[in-house]
Amino acid sequence: MRYFLFDKPKKYSARYCLVFALLLTACASSNEEVLYIETATSIIKVGERISLTAQATEVLNDPPEWEVLELEGGSLMRTTGHQVTYLAPPYAGTYRVIARAVRANGQKVRAVQVILVQPQVVIEPASVKLAPGETYAFNVKVKGIDSAKIQWSVDESDGGSISQTGLYSAPSRPGYYHVIATAQTDGQPNATASVRVEY
Repeated sequence: MRYFLFDKPKKYSARYCLVFALLLTACASSNEEVLYIETATSIIKVGERISLTAQATEVLNDPPEWEVLELEGGSLMRTTGHQVTYLAPPYAGTYRVIARAVRANGQKVRAVQVILVQPQVVIEPASVKLAPGETYAFNVKVKGIDSAKIQWSVDESDGGSISQTGLYSAPSRPGYYHVIATAQTDGQPNATASVRVEY
């Protein structure tokens, strides 16, 4: 008799857990279908801005409420409405913007937009003219990351060489070559400077 009383609640508990899990799955899939975010691009540079639009497959109780999940992940020009403007922070990284809303039945739904903020990379000068074998020190201006995270390279295999401080050595053969500064971050944004080597 003791065994029967002990075993019966265990069977019902397992059954209820299964039903509860199915309900959670249904709710989760329903959340994804009700609210989503549209944007022209999810990759921008530090300091740039993009427009985000919340779309719903049904009528919501109120306009969505927005927030940036990360503490220093940028800002929103407004935090309520179907369309908002996101302003990227001065630091490169991956950030998340969330839109929250309430369905007519009172259920809360949300949508998440991941935004990749890349650094701005500019080589100065954009072009130079050198003699064969001549050296030149390029400068790179970077916003969003430390300049130490820049990797220098020459696009052409026979286009000379460049140090990781930006000191370029022209090849002995005249021609047009390209120096590249690449940020070692997600997406690896880069900038290019052209080099004309002639006698």
